Amino acid sequence: MLILNRYNRQITAPPLKHILGIDQLRYIFALWVFFFHGGLPPLFAGHVNTKAFEFLEHLYGWLINGQAAVICFFIISGLCIHYPNIRRNSLDLKSFYTARFLRLSLPLIACLIIGKLANFQHPNGFLRVVPIWTLYCEGFYYLIYPLILVVIKKGMLIQLILLMSLISIVLIITWAADRQMYFHEIGDGGFLDWKPALLAFPCWLAGVLIAERVSDASNTNKISNDKQNPLLRWRLGALFFSGFTFPLYRLGLYLKIVTLPFIGLIFTTQFTILLFGLYAFFWIEKEVLYHNFGNAESSVLLERFGLASYSLYLIHTLVFWAFNKYPAAYFPGYLIFWILMLATLHLIVYAFYIIIEKPSHKLAKFCANKLRN
Repeated sequence: MLILNRYNRQITAPPLKHILGIDQLRYIFALWVFFFHGGLPPLFAGHVNTKAFEFLEHLYGWLINGQAAVICFFIISGLCIHYPNIRRNSLDLKSFYTARFLRLSLPLIACLIIGKLANFQHPNGFLRVVPIWTLYCEGFYYLIYPLILVVIKKGMLIQLILLMSLISIVLIITWAADRQMYFHEIGDGGFLDWKPALLAFPCWLAGVLIAERVSDASNTNKISNDKQNPLLRWRLGALFFSGFTFPLYRLGLYLKIVTLPFIGLIFTTQFTILLFGLYAFFWIEKEVLYHNFGNAESSVLLERFGLASYSLYLIHTLVFWAFNKYPAAYFPGYLIFWILMLATLHLIVYAFYIIIEKPSHKLAKFCANKLRN
């Protein structure tokens, strides 16, 4: 059977010093998460209190699926972790772990300190100052990457992705009674959110596979000879397919079938998010191929914004909380309130990036190089 054959690695494409198009995607996904957490443009703010408007407002919020953006972040993470190591025969564990965890933890610690000083409050606890569950997932993936690299060298990456996908589906079925509307809340997430980390693992591995595929000249040459640019269609498709998750879940709740192991599977957030992850794999691969080997041009402005995407991801909840301490009625209209919040967010993100994140990256790189040498 073809699927049981080992993956024939072909690392034949010229190496990229920088993967174009990724930073602008990071910025868009971070902004997507901000919109999902309450930062949407106020299309229905201040409407009359009717059931029709309430339904439209809920639908508007459901269609902007920040959890789909998180899955895209995982795919990009897998790509960016694996691509620099793809031509290496071995991995220096001390320098790898030092670099990854310093880059992850130092801006996080700074954000937590700022939140504490600002007396951030949340009904579910102080740690909600950041979307911490995704960072637990990232830490888990960093920890096991050296083992994944061994599997890749043996040509078994495809089999690993298929196995983990099957395990994820079996777990969603097994945890049927614990299904929740949000991906990471299934079974309360587990210790350090190991449950969503395990469920989303195939998506992170999909990013690793993208790194392998964009290093294969047989794939890059096809794009070099392609005069068309299909990226707009793929982007619109991502918006369309990501919007199914929450309406389907609410329909499953209404029909009282969402917790049924098999019949309710298609209505679960966890399953539909993983299906979206399959689409996102092909989409993000197209973004990488066409920006680096095809005729697509990345936005210089969005690429620069994307450098601070982690800062935006960390700090947006704190800014949204601070703004919402003051009612929008204090401002000359809901739209002005939203524009001021968005502008303030970007100014604070820029400052956080310059003062915290960028030096953290430099420190992580310095320490990793010292340990490697």
